[in-house]
Amino acid sequence: MIGEIHSTADLGSAVRRARTGSDMSQDDFAAALGVSQRYLSELERGRPKVLDDRLVDTLAKAGVRLLYEVD
Repeated sequence: MIGEIHSTADLGSAVRRARTGSDMSQDDFAAALGVSQRYLSELERGRPKVLDDRLVDTLAKAGVRLLYEVD
C-alpha cells in the first residue's frame, strides 16, 4: 500500500496497518521491532514523543517507508 504521510496520525496509521497486515498483536510486533509495547502504542496513536533515529529505525523495521517530493 502506498499513502502520503502529512501528520503523526498518518504515520501511526501506517504502522498500525503494517502490524495488522502481519496479523500480530502489539506485544508481538513490538518485540519483533525491538521496542516496547508502550512505544508502539504511542506511535500507532500518532503520538510519538520524539522524532529521532529510533523512530526512523522502527519504521524501517516495520516496513514503513517515508517518501518526499520536492516541487
